[in-house]
Amino acid sequence: MVSFIKLGIFEREAKTPALNTKQLSLLLCGLNPDLRTEEIPSDKKLAYDIYHPYIGKIIKTSGLFGGGNSQLHNADHMFALAYLLVDEELTPQPIKDRCLKAVATIANKNNGKEILSKLGGEELLAKGVELSKNQRGMHRKEDEKANTEVLLGLLVKLLAKKVGHSYGTVEKPQISTIHNDLCKLADEKGIPLNGLSRSTIYKKIGDSNNCIDYLINYIK
Repeated sequence: MVSFIKLGIFEREAKTPALNTKQLSLLLCGLNPDLRTEEIPSDKKLAYDIYHPYIGKIIKTSGLFGGGNSQLHNADHMFALAYLLVDEELTPQPIKDRCLKAVATIANKNNGKEILSKLGGEELLAKGVELSKNQRGMHRKEDEKANTEVLLGLLVKLLAKKVGHSYGTVEKPQISTIHNDLCKLADEKGIPLNGLSRSTIYKKIGDSNNCIDYLINYIK
C-alpha cells in the first residue's frame, strides 16, 4: 500500500471524509481544494463559477445536508452528487473514480435509491441501480468460485479417504498422484490436457484445501 503522504493531491482528496462546496468545485476543475478564489486560473474560472452555485442548490434543496456551502458535508454524498458533473477533460481520474465509487456505495444502502434520486434525479438513480446490479453479479461470481473450491476440496479429501494408500490421507492428500491419474484418465478418454498442468492442479487443489481449512478453523 502506498504511503498516504506519497499520494498525489487528488488521490489524497479522494480519501477525505468530508468536504464543502468550494472544495468539491475546485476538485472537479482539477484544482487544489485549498486554493483561494482569487487564485483560480482564468481558463478554469468559468467552470468553477458553474459548479459552485449548482452544487450549492443541490445542498440547499435535497434535504440531505445540514448547513450551507461552507459547511463540511459527508464525502459520499458530495462525490455522488458530483458524478453527473464530471468533465472528461478537467476532472482528474482519482476524482472521477471517487464519484463513481460514492454512487455505488450509496446504491447499496437500504435507502440508497431515495438518496441518489435527491442528489441527481432519475439519471443518477439509474446509474446507481446499474452499479448495484453489477456488484451483485460480482458477489454471485465470487460465491460460486468459493463454493466450487469447497466442492473440489471435499472431493479430493473424499478420494483420499476412500482410496487411501498412494492418494494420501484426508489431512494430507497426495496431489502428485491425483494429478498423474487425472492426466491418465483424460488421455484414455481423449480429453485435452488443457488446464491440467501440474502447476495448475497443485494451485487449484491447494486453494481448495486452504478454503476447507479456513471453514474448519475459523467459521463455526
